[in-house]
Amino acid sequence: MIFVYILAALLILFFSIAFIRFLLIKEDHIQEPAEIDQSQAKKYALGLAKMIQVKSLSYDSKLNNEAAFIELKEVMVSLFPKVFETMERMDFPGQGLLMHWPGKNQNKPIVLMSHLDVVDVEEKAWDYPPFSGTIKEGQIYGRGSLDTKSTVFAFYQACEDLINQAYIPDQDIYLYSSTNEETSGPGAGYAVEYLKEKNIHPYMVLDEGGAIVTNALPSVKQALAMVGILEKGYANIKLSAKSLGGHSSTPPKNTPLVRLSKLVSDIEDHFPFKSQMIPEVQAIFEKAGPYMKGILRFMFVNLWLFKPLIVNLLPKVSPYGRALLSTTIAFTMAKASDQANVIPSEAYIIANLRTHPIQNVNESFKVIEDLAKKYQVEVELLEHREASAMTDINSEAYQYLEEMIKLSFKDVDVSPYVMLGGTDSRFFNDISSGVLRFSPIRMDQSELSKMHGHNESIKISTLVEAVQFYQNIIKNHH
Repeated sequence: MIFVYILAALLILFFSIAFIRFLLIKEDHIQEPAEIDQSQAKKYALGLAKMIQVKSLSYDSKLNNEAAFIELKEVMVSLFPKVFETMERMDFPGQGLLMHWPGKNQNKPIVLMSHLDVVDVEEKAWDYPPFSGTIKEGQIYGRGSLDTKSTVFAFYQACEDLINQAYIPDQDIYLYSSTNEETSGPGAGYAVEYLKEKNIHPYMVLDEGGAIVTNALPSVKQALAMVGILEKGYANIKLSAKSLGGHSSTPPKNTPLVRLSKLVSDIEDHFPFKSQMIPEVQAIFEKAGPYMKGILRFMFVNLWLFKPLIVNLLPKVSPYGRALLSTTIAFTMAKASDQANVIPSEAYIIANLRTHPIQNVNESFKVIEDLAKKYQVEVELLEHREASAMTDINSEAYQYLEEMIKLSFKDVDVSPYVMLGGTDSRFFNDISSGVLRFSPIRMDQSELSKMHGHNESIKISTLVEAVQFYQNIIKNHH
């Protein structure tokens, strides 16, 4: 009986502490956004529109679209004449471009980077031609307006404006733009090899990645700047089942398709990967918790108490939550018989894994391989890459970026972010411990959905803010 009383007292104590934290931990006071200086806004909009008008598609890693990128670089020379007059220019195979702006010091160089290639479009589905750069009602429409000609434009324009003011940076600045990021091409590797040969180890590498988003997590209305500190790994696997085949009029049991279906169903019904809240993911929830509402806020401001429950429940109710805590698997391609009345002698399914640091590519692959044996399914590891190195949120580079975000966007708070996709920045982990992924672009959920979809566009005011952000990055780095 005494034990029951002690247990009850402890439970009351724990929930009292949790409730007090719920009441005391408040949202950070966020100032209203600063007014946008519109004097240059029209010029900026027209400049980005010219870049959008070049159809710099990334079709396939093996196809060559160099003519479009040569044309686009000529447009950039016309838009940013001072940049190309002042900076040292390096062109790489595939038309990747690296610009070097010498500073007064060389001990803490910065790389600002993004990509010039864009994904293809379904033109009929667009309200405006996707390569017109149409400017209407304060928006610039076109493929690449968000992903990511806008960021390339913004850091080039920031430098152009500063050079026109006779500004000389305190530290070396490098601008890098790649041309095959969308196809996971090797282009950025050439720039990294060049910098490595020069023994240049950037203090910070800032690539695309997270952005300034609303509704980043359930019930969070506050705009959060999501800074990518890690990219999950990537692997395609082939699941194959074989038999003697035959005619569909006399089907045997457990044909290749049946066995594959059972395996897929097993994986869907009984998620096979580990779930864990690593410190970097916990930092995301700790930042977002005070901005949540109701029971979610109560739980997320008290992770010390509710972490095990969240790790158990979140993957069951949220695909995004599962992706933050675990390796994920998606079944994306399949092939079996070419005829409706023929049982195939072989069938296969392609699955895409996004691997978590707690289970790398080989460990995640083995989970599926072991499970597949039960259904007599063979598993083959296809193209793959491990998760990137993780950037410390207590590092100087992260702290500096956080400071510059808050300086540039008065109404925004900052949170670390785990990238579910891949960027060119992964190449730079070889030469820098300060690789970060953040685009200074405001996006709501509808704009996020347009990045590889229809009617991609960016607000002119957002573009102006992005230019100002990169100017702050350059001017305040010593």
